[in-house]
This record gives sequence, structure tokens and C-alpha cells, in this order.
Amino acid sequence: MPDDSEFRQDAITKQWVICAPARSDRPKHFDDADAPLEGEEPVDGCPFCPGHEDLLPTVLFEKGRDRGDGAPENPGQASWDVRAVPNKFPALSADVEPASASCLMFDWASGHGKQEVIIATPRHHQTIAQMPVEQVESLIATYRARYDVLRQEGLIPFIFHNHGSDAGASLPHPHSQIIAPSIEPPNVADEQLRAKRRYDETGRCPYCEMIDEERSAGVRIVCETDAYVAFVPYAAHAPYEVWILPTLHEPEFGRRNGHERVLARLLRDVLRALRRALGGPDFNFFVRSALEHRSDAPHLHWSLRIRPRISIDAGFEIGTGMKINPSLPERDAGVLRDALS
Repeated sequence: MPDDSEFRQDAITKQWVICAPARSDRPKHFDDADAPLEGEEPVDGCPFCPGHEDLLPTVLFEKGRDRGDGAPENPGQASWDVRAVPNKFPALSADVEPASASCLMFDWASGHGKQEVIIATPRHHQTIAQMPVEQVESLIATYRARYDVLRQEGLIPFIFHNHGSDAGASLPHPHSQIIAPSIEPPNVADEQLRAKRRYDETGRCPYCEMIDEERSAGVRIVCETDAYVAFVPYAAHAPYEVWILPTLHEPEFGRRNGHERVLARLLRDVLRALRRALGGPDFNFFVRSALEHRSDAPHLHWSLRIRPRISIDAGFEIGTGMKINPSLPERDAGVLRDALS
């Protein structure tokens, strides 16, 4: 595959990306990526480990697999698989009333909203890539349960997972977060607006178009099922960025489609492939969903987007808004397919 640089434009956002594959080397398989977990005992001082409930503000929600009598499978094992708790240091506050004002050129709104932590597992050292599929399914079910609650309160939940210090994780115990502001995040609103413009031009959901295009090209597909497809986007912002989309048109993440375990397996397997191919990089993933609750918008399609943190935005990217991806999406997809096998 040639190493010449090229410009690529995202068909929806119209953002340009520079793909510069000569700037990076092809990774190799890491033999220790599937090494056994470290000890399973709770870690002293970790508020997310079982038995440390006194370090939590409260528990909002718990999810556990059906074990018949509801008891743990092994002595000393936690009775829960996934927990939702309030963020102890939230960026937003549920205690302030929604309010807004304008003064000359400036707009203001109160910091009304909620912020929750989703404890992904009782096991301190268990990453999502190392989880059984049932555990990941419980995690996704918890995302959706808390998403529904926050939606019903008139907030806009944004679900994300930071893995590693370079990705912004402040604690090593695997956890996700939901920040639910009362105002629309501008990046999400802008993408929706641009998706509507393309829909007005073509009469088709641009994300459904994207799925068809990726299936036709084949070279950027990482893996797919009848219900979901995972691929490296044509104009990926970062090396080994992967999007997971439902194959049927679904504007909002909160709806159940009967294929939750399929999504859990696909997410786990893609993260496992990243771990094998790149040696366990720090990464973020987040859910992009329709801003309107119970949306039937023909131009929107929810997605789960994974972005490894193996490159950083420097002066050019920050100053211009144009990304430099030191890789090539087709090459990255091929590496991840090899790592899946």
C-alpha cells in the first residue's frame, strides 16, 4: 500500500483529515496482550472495588446476571456485575435550577445537569477486552438503563469510557461515565445539522449510506454481523479509530433491538483486537446518539466510536481544526482483522 499522504473529507461533517501513513510503522502482534488477569482481590483505597461502599456517595443502580438464588457464584465474590453511582466530583449540579440569560454578545446558562460513574466490573484489573461477553452485555444494559432515566429528566446523556491516563482516566479500576447536561453539546448538534443537509440532498440517511459504502468497499470493515458493523472510517481522525453502528436505521441509542449480546461481543472483540495489535493502548469510546428523545429522524443513526490515544493534537491540529492521521484507514482495518483471527 503506498505511503503517500492524502486529504480525505468526511462526507457528513465536511471536516478534512490528512492521512500521512509514512509517519508511522505497522504494528505487530503483542503476545502478552491476552495475559491472565492480575489478582482479583479488592485494591486498598479503590472506591470502586467491592467492600468499599463507604467510599461511595450512594449506589443508584446495580446490574447482575441471573444466578438463580441471586447469591454470588463464589465465596467473597461481589453480588453485582455493574454499578452506577453519582460522580463524587461532578462538573454539573442537579441542585441548581435550569436558567439562562443573554447579555450583549454573551450567553449564559446555569450548570444544571447530572454526572454518573458506571463501575464496569467488580474486578479491579479486568478491562473490557478481558471480560466475558455476559459482563459486557451487563455494562451496555446499564448504559441504557441510566440513559433512559436521565432522558426522562429532560437531560441529554453523553456516555463515554476513558481507559488509561492518556485518555483522561483518573482511576485505574475500569469505569465509564455519563455526563448529562441540560443544553445541547455543540459538536453533536453540528454533526446532526450537517447530516440533515446531506439527507435533504440525497433523500437517504447518510449513516446508512456510509454502511452501504463500507460494505461495498470492504477494505475498512473490521468485522460485522447481521445486526452491527464495525469499521475504520474513511476519514478517521486518529489511527485505528473504529465506529460500531447498527445495520438497521436506529437514531437513538436507548432503544432495545434484541441484539444486545451481539453488540457486547463486537465491542469486546474490537477492543481485544486493539489490545493484541497495539499492546493495550489508552483509548476513549463514546456513544453518539440523537439529541431528541425518542427521535425518529430519518437522517440520524446512533454509533459507538472508539478512538485509541496513540497520537496527539499539536499546534497544526489545534490551530486549523484539520486532523493529521499518521496512518491509513485501510491499513488499520487490515491490522485489526488480522488481530481478530
